[in-house]
Amino acid sequence: MKALGFEAPYWLGRKFSFEAMPPIKVWADCLHAGTLKLKPGFHAAPVTFQDSCNFVRNAGMYQQSRDLMSVVATDFREMHPHGNATYCCGNGGGQGLMPEYKQAKIAALKAKADCILATGAKTVVVACHNCEDGIHETCKNYELDAKVELFSAYLAEAVDLQGN
Repeated sequence: MKALGFEAPYWLGRKFSFEAMPPIKVWADCLHAGTLKLKPGFHAAPVTFQDSCNFVRNAGMYQQSRDLMSVVATDFREMHPHGNATYCCGNGGGQGLMPEYKQAKIAALKAKADCILATGAKTVVVACHNCEDGIHETCKNYELDAKVELFSAYLAEAVDLQGN
């Protein structure tokens, strides 16, 4: 999304003839249009959501992510801080690929680990693959009892194929 929606038009010096839309926007638009049917309250376990730089800060999908979570999760627990003020997952900007910064990165992830731990959530939903890796690393290094799940999979489990 970031490369196609934000970077490419800048570097190419022109806009595309189409709109690059983050998946969260597509899902939220379909939910509001009634074309995406979700089973209300499908997920009962305590859950929190990682606000990614790409989808929340760059694309502004804060409310859309909460709209979707509010339908499928009965025990959504907000991290503090959240939204544009959230702590980074630690994997953006290629940090996950730079071994020379690994120890400093792990030390910085303590703040994110504390945020997750404070929610008491057993699942951390992420919308970004960088966040998926970063939050996995956070949970592993700080021995958090929480699984990490991609937003697409989390929503897919709650899709109502019967349309009820």
